[in-house]
Order: sequence, then C-alpha cells, then structure tokens
Amino acid sequence: MAEEHHGTSKDPAVSGMSRRQFVTHALGIGLSAASTAAFLASCSGGGNPQGGSVPEDPLAQKGGPKSSPNNDPIYPEGYVGPVASHKQPLVKERVTLRIVVPQNTAVGDWKENLFTKWYEEITGVHIEWHVVAGEAGSSDAMTKVNAMIASGDLPDAFMNIDFSPAQQMLYGSQGLFVPLNDLIDEYCVEIKRIFEAYPDVKELVTANDGNIYTMPYVNDCFHCNCGIQRMWIYKPWLDELGLSMPTTLDEFEDVLTAFVNEDPNRNGKKDELPLMGHAHPGWPAPLSNFFMGSFMYNPGGPASNRPYPWLYLNDGKVDIVVNKPEWREGWRYQNRLYRKGLIAKESFTQDLEALQRIGNREGDNILGVVRAWDWGSFMTVDASDPDARWHGYVCVPTLKGPDGTAISSWNYYGKAGNNAGFVVTSACKYPGLAVQWADGLYELEAQLRLYYGDINEGWRWAKEGEKGINGKQALYKALITWPPEDGIWWGQLGLSFRSNEFRLSEAVDPKAPTFEQPLYEESKKYYEARQDQRLQLPLVYLTEEQASITSEIELAIENHVLQHEAKFTMGELDINDNAAWETYVDTLNRIGLENYLRAYQEAYDAKYS
Repeated sequence: MAEEHHGTSKDPAVSGMSRRQFVTHALGIGLSAASTAAFLASCSGGGNPQGGSVPEDPLAQKGGPKSSPNNDPIYPEGYVGPVASHKQPLVKERVTLRIVVPQNTAVGDWKENLFTKWYEEITGVHIEWHVVAGEAGSSDAMTKVNAMIASGDLPDAFMNIDFSPAQQMLYGSQGLFVPLNDLIDEYCVEIKRIFEAYPDVKELVTANDGNIYTMPYVNDCFHCNCGIQRMWIYKPWLDELGLSMPTTLDEFEDVLTAFVNEDPNRNGKKDELPLMGHAHPGWPAPLSNFFMGSFMYNPGGPASNRPYPWLYLNDGKVDIVVNKPEWREGWRYQNRLYRKGLIAKESFTQDLEALQRIGNREGDNILGVVRAWDWGSFMTVDASDPDARWHGYVCVPTLKGPDGTAISSWNYYGKAGNNAGFVVTSACKYPGLAVQWADGLYELEAQLRLYYGDINEGWRWAKEGEKGINGKQALYKALITWPPEDGIWWGQLGLSFRSNEFRLSEAVDPKAPTFEQPLYEESKKYYEARQDQRLQLPLVYLTEEQASITSEIELAIENHVLQHEAKFTMGELDINDNAAWETYVDTLNRIGLENYLRAYQEAYDAKYS
C-alpha cells in the first residue's frame, strides 16, 4: 500500500491557547490590531512578506504539473479565458489535504460528490473535507470558522469561506494565512492566465501590504454588471396598445398610464398592475436603482446588490449620492408616479415569493413593468417553452431625465471580489501542492465539470459551425437545463475562471435560445449608457479598525435610505417639504456619514494613491 502524506502540521506554533486568546480578544472584544500583532507574532513568527523565500514543499512541481494540450475544443476567434489541457497527477503517492468548506445543497456530500471524485482521480490528492454549517458567506459559517481558529485546529486551507479583506490582512500579518505571491510564481499555471487576461484582478486581490492571501473567484458575467437596475416591461402590452418603448421619464409615465386605463390584457377588467417591485429581505430591488440614472450616476445599493452601497468617486474623493439634490429629484419623480396610482404599494413590503405569485398568476397577465434582477425573480422560467410568459418581458433602457441625463450603473469591478476564495494556512506542510491543487480548478474542462457535471452528460465540446451566445464559434454546449442535479457539481463553489468570452461561447440553438442569450441581449441596452469608470469606487482593503467603523454605519445608512425611499415615494413624508428633506440628510450625518466616508477614503488612498 502506497504511503499517504498528510498536509497538516502539528507545530505547536499554530495551536493552543494563543489562538483562543487571539480570537477572544481580537474578534470578541475588538483588541487593537497592534496588540494582536505583537502577541501572535511571538507565537507564529509573523507572516511571509512579499518577496520572501518560497516555503519548502517537496511535493509541489515547480512550473506547474506536466501537461499536454487538449485538442478537443475549438476556440472562438479572440478567445480569452480558461484553456483545456491534459495534466499529469500532482503527486506519485496519494496525499491528503484538510480543507474547510461551507455546507451546500447542490454539492451534497463533498466526499461523495461526482466532481470531487473526478478531481481526486486526476490530481492524486485526497481531500479530507471539514464542512461547516451554513451557506458560503453566512454568519453561521463564519461563527464555526472563528471557533475553529480559536481552538488552534487549523486546516491546510479554507475554500469559499468568506474572509473579508480586513480579516485576510489581519490573519496574514499574524502568520495564520500564507502569502501566495511567490507560491503562485513558482508553482501555478492557470491563475497566471487570469492575471494576464485581467490585470485588475491581480490588483483587486493584492492586499495593502503587497501580499496576495487568496486565490480569486473570477466570474466576468456581462449581465450581472447591470442587474441591480434592470426594469422589465411586458412588450405584448406595448404592441397591443400601439406604443413604442419609452426613452424618457415622461414617455414612461405615459406608458404606465396607458397600462392602467386602456386594458392591455383585454379582459374587460381594470386589474393591471402598471409597475411593481419587491423588498425581499437581504436582496431588495429599490426603484431608485433604475430611476436615479435619469438624474445622476447612482452606483446602487444596498450592499447585497453592490459593494460599498451608493458610494462613488467625486474627483477622486469618496462621496455618497443619497444626499444630493439630484437624488431628491429622483424620489420626487417616484412620488409623482405613486400619487397617480402607477406604482403598486406592495413594492415596498412584499418579498420575492409574493411577487412571483403575481408573475405566475394563471390566466390573464396583470403585471406590466417589474423592477427585478431577471425573469426568475418574478416568475418561473421554463427555457424549453417558447410560449412561456417570461419571453414577453424585455428591458426598459435607462430613461432620459429632464435635462437629458441617462447614466446606467455598470459594475466594472464585478468580475472578481476581494473576499476569500481559497486561503492556505500556516498549518499546511505542502503549501505549494495546495495552491497547485486549487490552480487546477481554473482549467477549462474542470470549469465545465464544476458548472455542468460530467462531459457528454451535462455538456460537450461544441462542433465546428455551432454558434455561441455572442454569434462567434461556440466552445461548448450544455446538454441539460441548468442547474445540474445535486451531487454532481459544486454549486458555483470552488474556484472560477468564467471569463466573458467563456460565458458567451456557450452554443445556442436559434430556435430554442437559452436563458443566457436573451439576458445578454437585454443587458446590452444598459452597457451603451454606462458611466465613466472613474466614477466607480474600486474594491478596497479595509483595515480591522476601518471595518469596525464602517460595518455598523453601513447598516444604519442602508436602513435609513430604504425606509425613506418608501416614505418619500408613498407620501408619508413630503418630498417637496424642505424641512423633511433636511431632516433626512441631517440624520445621515448623525448616523456617522463623515466617519464612514473618511474610512473608505483612507482605504482607497492606501491602495490606489
């Protein structure tokens, strides 16, 4: 029987009371970063700063594992994205690495998952999975992880555990997280393709101290970059009434009025709902995310929709849009629509399920315009049914305001976040092997198996002449209606290198287009009117102190803005009353807006100035 190597160190420097004290003080009662640094540095010897020696790893293959080209795929002209290759196993004898992951319904049992078994077979690396309760990014998962760190029982790596940039820098500076810069240079192949294709991704995942502590999760999703503002209109009603797609706020108001008064569903009842949204807890769809584009650049919010809600760069200075005169004008317009009965009052209280019940209503359609991320937010989507109701909804472009302003909110930095994807800990005896294992997930066939399941069951390579979503030669074709069955894929976990070209190279049948193709076409309407990139606040690394300042203030600002959007729109507060508006703005200031903006300014300056 071949010897099995285990990757986790039992070095006392990474276990015992020191970790319990660290978490109790630093995370529990907010011990200063300086005090924590001094304490842990004495235990762990500090971090491995950028440019330091590469940790010894007798198992990792310098330059990456040996591989040969995979000639099965046909790459579209100008393709930039993951590349297919046949890689040799990473090790000659089975090696076990301990990796902590979140619970996920789509993955099921991580050990028995079909992709897990395939990946172990081709790498030779066995994973001892430690699953923490709670979905990725949940507070439940982070609570379990913090307890694990407190106990000193560090795994070799964490994957899809949502360590914030502040936590990455703090844990990295104390030697709990291993800097990956030199390991990537020495042992990785696929991530270098990412950095070459997206130089900004490397910048985004590089902390203020110059170190990279996480392998990135890249998903350059074209339609995701404008999803927070999409407004959907039922085009058959426009056609029935002989109306054109509105291009201005006044024309939009006229269309809504016609929907109310002219019985577009032709059932003889005044049952049409002209405009509706939702206030789903944790993922609301504010009407202002669409309407403000007619008055100003609105980066959007709340935080569940866009990092750093409503913040932007005003001549290089971090500022917020929700206290500006143009913002007031946007709410004034929303109030005008509401007073005329053109916005359903449920928009500010109902959740997604309530909205979907209206969208899925049997019989006559009653829903005219919807503020939602996509069709699936307000009805069931059956991509195989060409006559399904969802096909009738198309996007309303950003409307021209009174002075001609029409600015779409485009997320230039949405392709990758700076929260953790894959982190190697100081307990790992084979850090080079760990990053090589993670790096292999970025390879093209691995990406397709991660997303669709087995080859020739969930997907296949495209044939010559098959066209992708963007009209170019296709790269692959899905053989299932996504998502796959549970237990055969990783539920969009693991690591991702889904470039824009990769996503758009999915083969489509013109007679039966997928969900992705029309979403791509509709989203192009917002791309044309996107804001200057210099207005968007890029991703920053907050220090522990800055994160402590901003977290509570951000939540208070979100609640204040969303509550007042409802109050001013529905007339509970008079948007035309200067005193009411000034009270709203003054309350923002009392919440701590000045300190909030200062913290982000300092973080921005530290990284980009």
